[in-house]
Amino acid sequence: MRPSMKFVIPVAVAAVTLSACGSGGEGAPTSANKGGDPKVTITSPADGANVQMPFLLKWDSTVPLGPPDTGKDHVHVFVDGNSNDYTVVGGTQFQIKDLRPGKHKIGISLQRADHSPVGPKSATTVTVGGGGSSPSTGNSGGGGY
Repeated sequence: MRPSMKFVIPVAVAAVTLSACGSGGEGAPTSANKGGDPKVTITSPADGANVQMPFLLKWDSTVPLGPPDTGKDHVHVFVDGNSNDYTVVGGTQFQIKDLRPGKHKIGISLQRADHSPVGPKSATTVTVGGGGSSPSTGNSGGGGY
């Protein structure tokens, strides 16, 4: 017995639609980005924290990070809104070594290997206790401000 064309066509369309939904193709969430848009979030120090020099800035990322020459995304670390004066970091922490005493906003932004912005940013405000001096840039090896 031949199946009716009224039955075969809708079943074929449904099968193609379902297989496309589960294909894992471009744009599908991967374990690398934990199923959503890329994000970076500063985890330490807490916003409003009092710190002494040096201190360790830490963050989480939903995408793998690495040095730009690996093709992976990385983070730009900058101070007091000076996003054009940054240090490249391919990991999830960076030692801040040299800031003047007082209130500072530490920012990070997620960047592609070519240094174009991915979009996500995070910031924390800290108050540095006495003993620092003017900011100095570090290097991608984790130097420090």
